[in-house]
Amino acid sequence: MGKLMLVLLTTLLLAPAAGAEVMPDLVEGSSGIPSVEQLFDEDMETTQRLEENASITVCREEGIASLYFVFDREYGTLNLTNEETGAVLEVPTEGMLHFYVDLENWQLSQSVTVSFSTGEALLNELGVFAPGQVPDWVQRWDKIPPGQADLLLLSTHGDDEQLFFAGLLPWYAGEKDYRVQVVYFTDHRNLTAHRVHEMLNGLWAVGVRDYPVFGHYDDYYTFDLEDAYRYYEEKGCPKQALLAFVTELLRYYRPLVAVGHDQKGEYGHGMHQLTADLLKQAALISGDADAFPEQLDRYAPWQVPKTYLHLYPENSITMDWDIPMKAFDGMTAYEVTKERGFPCHASQIADFAWYFRGADQATEVTRYSPCRYGLFHTTVGTDTGKGDFFENLEAYFEEPAPAPTQPSQPELLTEPPVTQPSTQPESEPQKPCTPREKAWILLPAVGTALLTLLTVCLNAPDEKEKF
Repeated sequence: MGKLMLVLLTTLLLAPAAGAEVMPDLVEGSSGIPSVEQLFDEDMETTQRLEENASITVCREEGIASLYFVFDREYGTLNLTNEETGAVLEVPTEGMLHFYVDLENWQLSQSVTVSFSTGEALLNELGVFAPGQVPDWVQRWDKIPPGQADLLLLSTHGDDEQLFFAGLLPWYAGEKDYRVQVVYFTDHRNLTAHRVHEMLNGLWAVGVRDYPVFGHYDDYYTFDLEDAYRYYEEKGCPKQALLAFVTELLRYYRPLVAVGHDQKGEYGHGMHQLTADLLKQAALISGDADAFPEQLDRYAPWQVPKTYLHLYPENSITMDWDIPMKAFDGMTAYEVTKERGFPCHASQIADFAWYFRGADQATEVTRYSPCRYGLFHTTVGTDTGKGDFFENLEAYFEEPAPAPTQPSQPELLTEPPVTQPSTQPESEPQKPCTPREKAWILLPAVGTALLTLLTVCLNAPDEKEKF
């Protein structure tokens, strides 16, 4: 073994205890990796550009039960080799940036070689864990199968889901255990690559366990709706392409409830206005077979039963995010967002901590209250004051309908504007006790009647909301 490897092993073995839980006991060798030490420094800012066919062999005396990868760019398939038996396991990452591999049901080995055989990889961190030693902070994401989302939240930016929608995710994903699909319109990569990690960390902290969708549209501050549409038009993404993106998401995930931004853009952000406008339009046309018919060879039309907008003045609903929750040891949904979720967005704290300042409860947030929503569109009747996005949906939880047969991940998750699907392995079974598992909603006989409601459009007032 050369002097360089001896130095590396000494560095790893004498590293501070803080990194001991992620580091292997030994690195037997590596190829195509500029700095092996930085893969175990628990610093999300350090990214290693791994060559194609790069590899690393790691060892743990108790056996390697799992691996955890933090990629800076989506990657393809990993090859894992059990150095004791020679067995090889191909592991598709499914496009997950924070990717956990459970090896306990494979072949427990003291030595495993990881090969990056499907192209150049950008890797920030690698965790190597013995049986029973996986820390709680390690993210083990699921993916919602097609047609099985209970709620879809369209968040313009990373941090909006923790600010203006404060309380929503801890309550429905954490406490209620619903399948919540978070969609980020932008991944911010035109400005920085780091915010995607803040987004994932924040979601995990508030109880979301289903991997989000990252739209790849540029992040750009716009001052009004027209400015936002003009910007994307100049970038080669016309309005119809943006609308196709959101419509395809609704048809693919088939949520019972969709939630979006204030049509005034909360504090006036044009991109917030744009995503609210897109969701309004998509909610009205996603069930219409004449809208984007090129999608229908992959997705059946889907009319979302209920669509809410933040601060929408009509059919208003006030959510109570100040109820202690069992899933978070008595913390309220607001507290979980404020104390656990938003702090993960370290790059945004200086600019947006004002939102929570002086407000110990959700009801004390006076500007752009996270409790106030309005029912923009419904096929199941208006709300009666119960303070639940799923009010009036119980009638549909009666008997199952056939599941859609579309592929489990649309290609719209990779490059905009897009419409074609891609193939991935079958998703893991969904979690128990969600509305979807009680029954598929909207029986076939109801479909025709629902399409007649597509002509109903609740136009939002133009006057700026006053606070």
